[in-house]
Amino acid sequence: MEKINLPRGYKVYLPLIVLFLGLVFLLPRNPKFNYDYRKGSPWMYETLTAQFDFPVLKTDAQIQQEIEKAWQSVIPYYRLNKSVSRQAEKNLLSADLGKFSPLKSELAAALRTIYDKGVISSRDASDAKLLSSELIYIQKDNRAHKVPVSEVYTTESADSIFRAAVSDKCSGVDVDSLYQVASLAELIQPDLVFDQQTTDLIHEESVNYVSATQGVVRAGQVIVSEGEMVTAEIEQLLDSYKSEYDTSVGYAGRRVYMWTGSVLIAFCMVFVLFLAICYCNFRIFDEYNKYLYLLLIFTLAAVGSSIVAGLDPSLFYLMPFTLISLYLLAFFTKRVVFSV
Repeated sequence: MEKINLPRGYKVYLPLIVLFLGLVFLLPRNPKFNYDYRKGSPWMYETLTAQFDFPVLKTDAQIQQEIEKAWQSVIPYYRLNKSVSRQAEKNLLSADLGKFSPLKSELAAALRTIYDKGVISSRDASDAKLLSSELIYIQKDNRAHKVPVSEVYTTESADSIFRAAVSDKCSGVDVDSLYQVASLAELIQPDLVFDQQTTDLIHEESVNYVSATQGVVRAGQVIVSEGEMVTAEIEQLLDSYKSEYDTSVGYAGRRVYMWTGSVLIAFCMVFVLFLAICYCNFRIFDEYNKYLYLLLIFTLAAVGSSIVAGLDPSLFYLMPFTLISLYLLAFFTKRVVFSV
């Protein structure tokens, strides 16, 4: 057996290093959802069944529509100021009602009934945000309660109700004169204070937390059957499955491990190629042009394979591996060509 001497000189190893680096970057590092589909076209592949559970993603148009709806549905936020009702009752009990002073307790009860509901300013009630909303938030005792707008009073409606109570309790009196003398008009003040900052914050959170998914497809469920027309609904299912496939099946660990694996595989491939040349015909290293030609053909085959694998692996049979072998066979022995 002829003794093999390992070649020396950078001209032999430099092309191998270049080939090694090229293979590192050519090697795929993520699986690909290898189906080509389009809405309105038939599904050209076998029946596709979900391999795992996945959420159905909403379209960009659906998400944008929900965001716009959330922006329009503003729920105002109010804070209850209990000191307003206490001060109003205190002012009533200290007011001079003349001969109707014994009725102060009954009027105070009517005043408490009004403030138990809550009073907002008539100016707030005419605001477009409140007019478009059927509910408001009221913070009582560090807790927010959702209350229908119809259940609270405006300063105008509260004043009318209190006037009716004064007229009922103090029969035969001129309510307007009594109001003026006793300053009863000043008793009705808004105890619900609009909180613009909290309203904007809650509103912004509701917009930001618009869900990007709607429903779930379970593993084993048929997504699309062979020959079935791809409708908008099926396209949305396929888009959702593709997104989850790339996330779940793809590598989610540290990228350094993934690159280390690519480096090891590329090194093994180049090393095996180097050994094949050494043991099949080591004199190729002395014929530099033939050596570069061999590596060039090998590189073109690797690049072509990578491109086809990235586009559609089902077309891999189109790669002309036999033609590549014939190009090599024109300059090298069968033993070399077979090993390469």
